[in-house]
Order: sequence, then C-alpha cells, then structure tokens
Amino acid sequence: MKKRFALPWVILFLAFVLAPIVASAQADPDELDDPLNPKQPHAKLLIGPRVGVNRNYHTGGFLTIQGENCPKFQSGSGWGFLAGITAEFIPGTSWSIVPAVTYESRPGNFKQQLPDVLVLLDGVGVTQTVSATSDITYQLLSAEVMYKQEIWTPAKAFRMSVAAGPVFSYVLGGKNTQYQDLDQPANARFLNPDGLPTGNNGRRLIYADNIDIPGRNAIRFSLKAGLQFEVGLFHNKIMMYPGVFYDYGLTNVTSSENWGLNSILFQVDFRRAF
Repeated sequence: MKKRFALPWVILFLAFVLAPIVASAQADPDELDDPLNPKQPHAKLLIGPRVGVNRNYHTGGFLTIQGENCPKFQSGSGWGFLAGITAEFIPGTSWSIVPAVTYESRPGNFKQQLPDVLVLLDGVGVTQTVSATSDITYQLLSAEVMYKQEIWTPAKAFRMSVAAGPVFSYVLGGKNTQYQDLDQPANARFLNPDGLPTGNNGRRLIYADNIDIPGRNAIRFSLKAGLQFEVGLFHNKIMMYPGVFYDYGLTNVTSSENWGLNSILFQVDFRRAF
C-alpha cells in the first residue's frame, strides 16, 4: 500500500510558512529593530524565507528492476532546488541557533554502458552499443537546527560565519524511470518480444515509467555544515545570508541497497527582526 502525505500536515506546514509573512505585514515598520544597529535592546529573533539550488550525488549502487537486461547502477547526479522558512535565535554576541523547515527536490540521473556486441546488419557485422539510464525524482520535507558561529566581522553590515547541525527529513516521494537506448548502429531498432513500451522510433525500450523506488526509506537523517555570509540590506532592516553547505546522508535511500545521497547546497536566507 502506498503511503500518502496527509493533507492536514500540508496545511500545517503552509500555515507555519505564511505566519511570519502575515505578521510582518501587520507590524509597524517603526517598531522593527535593526539587528546590527539596534535602537532598542539587541534583536533576539529574526525570521524569513530560504531559497536555493542543490547539486546531488547518488552513490553506492542500486538495482531497482530485476532482470538480465537491467544493470546495477553505480552513481548518478542531478540539480534540484529548495525553498522554505528559517529563523535565527541570538542569545550571544557572536553565535546563534538557526532552525529551518524546507521542501527539497534531490533528483539524480544514472547512466550505465552495457557491453558492446557484434551483430549482423544487412549482412555486415557491426558493433551494437546500448546504454541504460535511470532518472530518479526524490522529494523531502526537511527540518534542521544549526549552530552558527561568526568567524570574521570586517564591517557591521558584512560578516562571515560557519554553521553545522543535524537534519531530519521525511521523504515525500521517490520515483524511477528506467530505459535502454540503442546508441549504435544508427539505423537499427530493438527487437521487442516482451512488448515493452518504446520511444525514439523504436530505439528505446522503457522498463519502468515513473514507478515508486522499491524499498524506499520514509525517513532520512543527515549532517549539514558550511560557510555563510551576512549582508545588511535596506539600512540593515533585512539581512541576507548567502551560503554554501554540504549535506552528508547518514541513512540510505532504500533499505535493501547501498544507495547513499550527499548534496552540495547553494542557499540564500532573508531574515528580518521581530
């Protein structure tokens, strides 16, 4: 039975994301503090959105479809995106705690070359070259808590920090599309005695079309660490935090395969004092 992501959880997540935006719209701008040059006591809480892209590396090898024509894939990569809400609690002068909740897409593309074979084509021996491809989609709802430490403050409106912490993710979905392409010879076509779906004018055999990843784990744990800058905007009323992070997976994508996922995250946070 397929697991479905309950609608009440989606509504709760959207409410969590939209609440700070509504609060900001209703607040008096004169009452909001400048987090770098406070008129009132130093701001202890900043809230705002996060956006970014990620470069994902799937490693370790997996076999999602059984059969002599379906190879074991070793590694793959892909670009994804992330978006969500983040906050910053500032109990000290140079350190803070940064929680966040994000939706993330972590896809991967795998390609495996099959052994070449010699075949007859119009009475002439030619080399047949076939490649197998697996396109993976993978979506997460992630919650993290990072410890952030300033390491360089050349100006009040420009600072550098390092941050690290654990990440807990609920896997919303993971799908696989797998096929084989006849790369050479260019004027040949696959024989298809099993009646598989085809593409590319008979030069592609489709073994799986957007099926669930077998044995997919519903939970993912990882460790995340990286470097982040802090830049003041609009007279420091809004703070921008561009950064680059590495997310190291502690759990596998599936329970039956040695299939790991690590990612480089390029993200930008925007936060305002409340």
